Amino acid sequence: MTQPPLLDIKDLTVEFRQGRRTSPLRAVDTVSLSIAPGETVGLVGESGSGKSTIGRAVLGLNRVHSGQVHFEGRDVTHASSRLRRGLSARLQVVFQDPYSSLNPARTIGQTLAEPLLAHGKPRKQEMRDRIAEMLSRVGMPADTADRYPGQFSGGQRQRIAIARALMPEPRLVICDEPVSALDLSIQAQVMNLLADLQRDLDLSYLFIAHDLPVVRHLSHRIVVLYRGQVMETGPAATLYDDPVHPYTRTLLAAVPQPDPTAQRARTAQRGTATTVSAPAPAGCVFAHRCPHAVDLCRRERPPLLPLPDGRAAACHRTAELHPHAKARQSQPHTVRKHS
Repeated sequence: MTQPPLLDIKDLTVEFRQGRRTSPLRAVDTVSLSIAPGETVGLVGESGSGKSTIGRAVLGLNRVHSGQVHFEGRDVTHASSRLRRGLSARLQVVFQDPYSSLNPARTIGQTLAEPLLAHGKPRKQEMRDRIAEMLSRVGMPADTADRYPGQFSGGQRQRIAIARALMPEPRLVICDEPVSALDLSIQAQVMNLLADLQRDLDLSYLFIAHDLPVVRHLSHRIVVLYRGQVMETGPAATLYDDPVHPYTRTLLAAVPQPDPTAQRARTAQRGTATTVSAPAPAGCVFAHRCPHAVDLCRRERPPLLPLPDGRAAACHRTAELHPHAKARQSQPHTVRKHS
């Protein structure tokens, strides 16, 4: 039986104005995705791809120009502040920087208590027990509650930030680059912690990162973004092992390989990474960097078409460059999860 999605985003568009006389810049352009209960969807792309903007739009921190955001079956696209406060117990976030996300003037216990106090007045003992439980779950000792953020390392602070997000028992946690500021060895520990918490607490994650191998480690499905548009999406292992879209292949080619003799075949690229600083071109937004681009790519935006293996790609030349991944139909694809 198909479960209804916990988070359902359809044709989300977010625009920003840089001045009264300039045209708005489209940071997110008709993006659709969904997350089922207990699932992790990874959003990956370079700086300026729009991935964090999507997370902020779900949280109500960025204004939605068009499209819809549904959480737990409720339309929260333009939710009021009052409704947002009610949702925050079930929709939490872990930010990138563990050094700025915790108030240095408050003890860890005071910080962890804030989400509970925002949704009622729990008994003191109940609150102490909940704080101790969450600290234990993230691998921190009980006396952490009486100490201050400055007494902890970056990895420990991020564990504390995760504990804070879990305090009100959320169903969905938006992880916005949660390990990018940490050392590699600490990154692995935090990723394993997030996986354990998901299994134990039946959490769903929207996992945002620029590093495709990091996203693959935790995600069930991956959505690849470039200049606010979906380039490719599909099961994490399939997309990572056999990418179809030229941009996805570019991301993977940039990943350092531990064995120099096993380097991936690097795809030649023209141009450099582009942030959303100008209106998108009429055709494919990746055409100026793509070694396979033809005139059609520069004239017409390719639709996101489903492929036989459960993926979808926005590329005019998918069938030609990857015959095994020939699109099943000519209708645009909306990313959905069926479980």
